[in-house]
Formats: sequence, structure tokens, C-alpha cells
Amino acid sequence: MRILHTSDWHIGKKTENTDRLPEQAEVLDEICDIADREKVELVLVAGDVFDTFIPSAEAEELFYRKVVKLAKGRAVVIISGNHDDATRLCASAPLANVHGVYFAGNINIDGNAVSGEAESPVKVTGSGEGYITLKNTAGEEVYIGMLPYPTEARFRERATEESYSERIVGWLNKCFENNVRSLPQILVAHLFTLGGLTSDGEREISLGGAKAVEKGKFPPAAYTALGHLHKRQVIDKERNIIYSGSILQYAFDEVNVEKSVTVFDLIGGAAENLKVVPLEKGKRLARLSAVSVSQAAELLKNYKNNLVELTLKLKSPLNREENAYLRSEFPNVISLKLELSGGENRVIKGRKELGDGELFIECYKKQYGAEPEKELTELFLSLLSEVNEK
Repeated sequence: MRILHTSDWHIGKKTENTDRLPEQAEVLDEICDIADREKVELVLVAGDVFDTFIPSAEAEELFYRKVVKLAKGRAVVIISGNHDDATRLCASAPLANVHGVYFAGNINIDGNAVSGEAESPVKVTGSGEGYITLKNTAGEEVYIGMLPYPTEARFRERATEESYSERIVGWLNKCFENNVRSLPQILVAHLFTLGGLTSDGEREISLGGAKAVEKGKFPPAAYTALGHLHKRQVIDKERNIIYSGSILQYAFDEVNVEKSVTVFDLIGGAAENLKVVPLEKGKRLARLSAVSVSQAAELLKNYKNNLVELTLKLKSPLNREENAYLRSEFPNVISLKLELSGGENRVIKGRKELGDGELFIECYKKQYGAEPEKELTELFLSLLSEVNEK
């Protein structure tokens, strides 16, 4: 059985308040083309389908249209991530199942019960809380354990003295409890692994060590398809524990990070012929710096197809004419920073573009005249995360 692993689509996400929806449409079409070209029979989407709990109608329409296209001739298994409203994501399951698309949402409900006969040649042979089994036309069968993003809110159904990490490990092991026929195992999960490389595109609160899982704690599987981190990375090469990464460069610290999907064959219970297939669609991000507006203009002429973060190292602030010139001639400059010699550095950034942590720090400084302690900021973000997850 040939399988494709992707994750972190973040449909509806903006970079520095710049809409990326048209690019997301392009790259999802590209993934469909790759699946056709590689004769993929099963697609695994490891969470963060959307960027917000309540995506726009345009984002939802794009998702439904592209996932139906992706499912033609194959099955698609999707789990929810920390950016997804699990219940909302799974609401379309009765319709999606008919097209061979299967969702897993909250871990404490049977979010992947299958209804209706799928048109897909890859058929469901069993399903339940945290797992689904599929069989292709050649009779090859696979058991897929699924762990959607395990939030604190979703653990409240029972009292326990276990740490967050210990509870995640318990849920990971539970995913394979129903594999009584000893079928080849694949795990799909959305979480943070200790030692994983983060980028500015992930939310601050989800990346602390207390919410990380050690790679040695993952249960045995031919392949572990992870989502949550935006840089593709192999956590354990021998055990095939892999983050596929996001489908676009969403943050400027990813300018040198190539985007891709992973394709492999499940043969005799092992993942063979692993192939990293690059994603070429969508605009690349670029970080540029210059010591004058004229030098910046010359540089920018070579980056018209990129979304640019420009740092100007000047002796004095931009005047109105210079700022207007840059904005009109180079609208692809979506982040403009000033480094003034002998003065304060400035980032020309709107309040809407600030993250939760930045907004809290700005508010605290305005109220108390000093930056908050790091621990206080982390506590605020932790409380905010709990509120958002209710």
C-alpha cells in the first residue's frame, strides 16, 4: 500500500496580515497531483487543517473542495490539530465518509465512526475510538492509530496524578489496543516531541517541555506521521518518526526551509521506499536588508515573486515620500523593519499582526512601565490556551 503523509495546512492562515488562501489552493492541487503521479492509495493528514477554530467560509469551502479532489481513487485520514475545532472539523463526517475521507477529532469520543459505503477503492474494515483499519484492492490491510492534539481540556474527563506527558503516552498506547489481528501499524498524531525544531509559525504555548513527548515513548509502528511543527524533520530515522512540516513557508525564520510531503510503501509490516517529494507551489519568503531606500529598491527588483521582510539600516527614519514609494512600488514587502543608528530599532507592524504574547507584553509595559517576567507571560499564555480550548 502506498501512503502519503502531509500536515499543517493551516487553511486561512495569513503571514504578517497577508492572505495566503490562493497559494494554499495551489499547493493543495499540487499535493493532489503528487498523489496521482505516485499512485498513492492512502493520504494521512496529521492535523492543523485550519488556522483558527472558526475558519472563514472561504477557508472551509477551499478545504472541502480540495479534500474531495484528493480522495478520488484513494482514502484520506485526517486528525484535528491544536488550531482546529475538533467537533467542527468532524461535523461533515457522514458526508465525507462517502467520499473516503475519515476524521478523528476529540480523543474522548468516537470521532471516527464510519457511516455509509465509500466510493474509494480503499475500504474501511473496522473503526473505533482512536483507530481505523483500511484494506486496498490487493487485499493489503493497515491499522492506523490516531491521536488528535491532546489538550488539557480533553483530559478533564478523569482525575489523575499523571503528568501531561505520561497521559499522552497512555493515549498513544491505547491507540493500538484494538489491533487484535496484529495488522501492520501506523500512528498519526499531532503533538510536540522533545527535541523537535520549532519556528515562529507555531503558537508559543504549545511548545514547552512540560507538553513534550520523548521520542522513545512512541509505541511500535512501521511509520509515525506527526504534525504540529512546521519544519520537516526526522525525529527517529530507524523508527520512521517524522514531521512532514507545513505546506507553505508561514514565518520568516523558514526562508531556507523547503516544503514537502513524504511518500512511502507499506510492505510486509514495514515502511519502505521513503521519498521526500518537494512542494513547489506558493510564494517563497525572503529576508532582505539594505542601508538605503535606493539599495533596497535594487534588491527588491529581484524578489518580485517573494513575500519579503525588509530591514532598513538607516541614520534617520523614513520620510513620508520614501515610505509611500516602498509601499506602492513593492507591495510584496509585507514586513518593514527599521534599524536606526544611534536610536531605537523599530518594526512597522500593526497591532493586528502581533501575537498573543506580544500583545500581553505591550499591554503590561503600557500599564506598569516595564516588561513582565518571562514566567508571568508564560502563565498568561497558558491560561489563554485553556480558555480557547473550552
